[in-house]
Amino acid sequence: MNILLQGSFFTKKIKCKVFGHKLVTTKDITNHIKEYQCKCCGLELTNNYKGVKSILTPELKDVNVTVMDFYHRRHQRQTA
Repeated sequence: MNILLQGSFFTKKIKCKVFGHKLVTTKDITNHIKEYQCKCCGLELTNNYKGVKSILTPELKDVNVTVMDFYHRRHQRQTA
């Protein structure tokens, strides 16, 4: 059974490599920074400082949380 699960995972990864990822926006950090996840293989991506999509690492996830907190505080202060 474990071999069957691994086989389907590899099939999904090969499908993404051949046809490309099916990205869905999972979180809007700011107007320009978003987090994405592939519907097939589960790969998580984010926009880096240049605006290019890169793999979401734990460090980038922490940076995104910090930027999101700063962004929301700043915009709450401007609307109040």
